[in-house]
Amino acid sequence: MNNPESVKLEVYTIALKPVVGYENNSFEDLIANIPGVILENNLFTEFYQLFINHIDLGYTEVRSKAFTLSTNVDDYNHDPANEIIWGVLKGGPKGSGKSKSLLINREDEEDLGGNVINDKYFFYLYFPLNSKFGYLFFQIYGGESIRKEFIQHIRDLFKIGGKYNKPEPSAILPNSIRDEFKNNSKVVGLSYLTNTLASAITNDAEFSNLCREYNIEISIKPKGESNISPQRINLLNRVISTLTFNNLPLSRATSRKVSLQNLTSKKTSTFELDTNDVMPRIYLHGKVPIDVNGTPNFESLKLFCDNLLRELVEGEYTRISRL
Repeated sequence: MNNPESVKLEVYTIALKPVVGYENNSFEDLIANIPGVILENNLFTEFYQLFINHIDLGYTEVRSKAFTLSTNVDDYNHDPANEIIWGVLKGGPKGSGKSKSLLINREDEEDLGGNVINDKYFFYLYFPLNSKFGYLFFQIYGGESIRKEFIQHIRDLFKIGGKYNKPEPSAILPNSIRDEFKNNSKVVGLSYLTNTLASAITNDAEFSNLCREYNIEISIKPKGESNISPQRINLLNRVISTLTFNNLPLSRATSRKVSLQNLTSKKTSTFELDTNDVMPRIYLHGKVPIDVNGTPNFESLKLFCDNLLRELVEGEYTRISRL
């Protein structure tokens, strides 16, 4: 069972990457160069069939995880007019975890010499034929996911020898989600992680023999009912980074994090502070129906993605570091 409040959606651009000297650069050209595509047919439908058939053959194994297409044919489809593909995958880490399924055959899972967690994941792809940029929406849960493995699968599929290298994915965030998040949360803490040699902490040789180096996390939390908005993180970080620990400023910390609390749900989330800006996750709880097992309603999620896509096509998004 997954925690319904942990269900998230991640969004990426997929940028084609032609080899040096190759003049064409579009999904139409790339698909036309995929072996097996019948050029006289609708190219997008041809690609959809190849894409679906490839992940429907059985479990795709990538490192310690495996995934395949849902055996329910109602769980996936495409819209050639709007150049969209969507569907449901099942899979997860192999060999351990909750709700394991034996991998025996295609319908009851294919034999991989072990077990696999069969969580369900929703994906949504937009590949306009006349463009070199597309979008991937991928739904995940709070723990491990198959997102990286699925993206690797797409990158491999879009590599055409002598014409296209593997495309470059880039994580983005719709501005409407960003603004909703920033206008409805407050800073409840910052933390700075430092690497410190034992000899810098004490001259006690016995202590140093226990461990030569330590990670020391310094936590700073506003007291009382202070309501510091995420827009003030820049100021907070600038001031706190000048403080010193062991004669070194916290700006030298190996990592910096900020914890934000949603003012409505009271849920607290922690983010890496790579810059002076913080980008939220797209939590689906409250946006689409989620059942008691933590699985979203995929029909509703598809409609949610349709609406986000309109915003993204208009260029209303911000790039983030997430992949």
